[in-house]
Amino acid sequence: MIPQGHQVGEVTHERKDVDVIGVFLLVTFLLFLLAVCLMVVWGLMHFLSAQRPQRPLPLASRSAGSFPEPRLQATPRVDWLSDQSAQQKQLNSYGWVDRQKGIARIPIDRAVQLLLERGLPEVGLGQTGLQLMQARPQTNLQPSPPIAAPTPGTSP
Repeated sequence: MIPQGHQVGEVTHERKDVDVIGVFLLVTFLLFLLAVCLMVVWGLMHFLSAQRPQRPLPLASRSAGSFPEPRLQATPRVDWLSDQSAQQKQLNSYGWVDRQKGIARIPIDRAVQLLLERGLPEVGLGQTGLQLMQARPQTNLQPSPPIAAPTPGTSP
């Protein structure tokens, strides 16, 4: 082991820190590459602007009244508030949903009062969960028959 501060042979320090010519050439190459890219983009923009039609697009020439659906709302908050008030009016009023079938609409407060007075309807009183499931109407879904593979001697 060599003690600190003692030199063995021809050991010297580094004479220069940075290769100035190499850094200069790298920066020059990068600036040249940037200039080439900018010229390519400028040429592409010039070409595309020459290809652009001079007349306006048909969609831009339409007036706001004839714009196709769906249109953006001009006043969304006002529309939302009017929709909310219409829904609240419908929820808190009497009316017919389907008069021929006898389905009516009643206010929520009245529906809650009727439910408290009359209680929930008794469904399956004295039946177990299995009996209730078995009493449900059966669906008519049958598995389809398997598709038979054609035999080599037959044609479709």
